[in-house]
Amino acid sequence: MNLEEVIKNLQKIAVEKDAKSTKIISTKDVFVENWVRQKCEYGCRDFARHFTCPPYSPTPEETRKRLRGYKRALLVEFFRSKQKQQNMHGVMYDLEREAFLSGLYKAFSYVAGSCRICANCPAEEVENPNEYSKRGCLYKKKARPSMEACGIDVYQTARKAGYNIDVVKDENECYRLFGLLLLE
Repeated sequence: MNLEEVIKNLQKIAVEKDAKSTKIISTKDVFVENWVRQKCEYGCRDFARHFTCPPYSPTPEETRKRLRGYKRALLVEFFRSKQKQQNMHGVMYDLEREAFLSGLYKAFSYVAGSCRICANCPAEEVENPNEYSKRGCLYKKKARPSMEACGIDVYQTARKAGYNIDVVKDENECYRLFGLLLLE
């Protein structure tokens, strides 16, 4: 399969696994801002409670450096409501794995929000977090950081890709979530 066929196949798989839509974007259109991670540190109840969240996730500066190693990414849109909890993390991991097996060996995915693989993340028990604490993750192979935790401005990135996205004012509403799959 050539690259375009691989990408079309990934898009098809995403939609089959309940994604609403997908768009190929340039990694130059992924916006990384320091203030985004600050929102995690000072406002998210899951801060330091998951190995995919700050202080364990890549910093915005590390994320900027990593993005420079890629040209294109797949932005994946999901809808979520209190009644419908999608396995977005699982879908993004499956897409990353499929991309890797299809020859895109650099593929890496980012998700939305805190990791939900474990009911209780071992990170909650860490008293003095450091870079080696992540060894306590039970699902190192599958756990992926959220875009927000790494400093990615999801609003600006999604809007640049043509999505109409606004702040969720009522969590009982259906709202959009985005995953990002770095491809090449």
